[in-house]
Amino acid sequence: MGLGLGIDAGGTATRWRLADTRGQCVAQGSVAPLTGHLFSAAAEERARQIVLDMAQAVMRQGRPLGIIAGITGLTRDTPAEATMRALLAETFELSSDKVFVAEDMWIAYLSYFALGEGILIYSGTGSIGYYLSEDKEVIRVGGRGNLIDDGGSGFWIAREALKAILRAEEESPGAGWTTILGTCLARALGGTDWNLVRSFVYGGDRGKIGSLARAVGEAAQAGDGTALDILTEAGEELARLANALIKRLGPRPVALVGGSARLHPALSEAFRKELVAPVEFIATDLDAALTAARLAATLNRA
Repeated sequence: MGLGLGIDAGGTATRWRLADTRGQCVAQGSVAPLTGHLFSAAAEERARQIVLDMAQAVMRQGRPLGIIAGITGLTRDTPAEATMRALLAETFELSSDKVFVAEDMWIAYLSYFALGEGILIYSGTGSIGYYLSEDKEVIRVGGRGNLIDDGGSGFWIAREALKAILRAEEESPGAGWTTILGTCLARALGGTDWNLVRSFVYGGDRGKIGSLARAVGEAAQAGDGTALDILTEAGEELARLANALIKRLGPRPVALVGGSARLHPALSEAFRKELVAPVEFIATDLDAALTAARLAATLNRA
């Protein structure tokens, strides 16, 4: 039976699924984060190693006859897309017509909506608002990276939390790290010494920093007021993305998805409260990698 390989590459991990032609998942796993930012030879070599690691795991479970990959940071019809498609085709020994590569939001959108149906707001390591029209035109808001914005994302949440704790420490030593939020962050960081914090933040990538958002969620669950305020603000930031697309497209169902959107109910409650139109609100997480795998299995019939 033909198998399709679906790949969902985000800022914290690259998730893969193998599905058969009935749409059943037969194997799954994850490898290191894979990005479409192939702006140097070193970046291409890192991508090649990640794809090789994934191929070794996948091929132990079955040989895919088609691949659909959604990769963060990738733009269609660019040299990076061609490079990634060629890399996947070469590694899995497939013809290029059996490999489809797009940005990760393309696959995520199709997990929730038919073309042109709704608005997708994603909050993972980064954040973005996304619409895919019936003729496959992409309209996106946000998604410009943490150096410019990414409001409401895991990176943004982690940065705001660290800033709050460090500022509290500057004003009154011991007033930051001894709070519930400070304790949760210190546990995730491995300590409170500035040299350790600095090494964690500036020695890692955005996915590593974004992972600290889980500590903010833990603190909010324990009732920390600062953590709850940050997650409420995150929901408002994400609602801004939805409202921008509603203004341009008119009211449509809105799906709020991604790991950072699930940190605490305060985030989704603030998001829903700030929406400018009374639209259908979808808050269920679906498996984008499995959606891609099911679509990839159909490539075998072409």
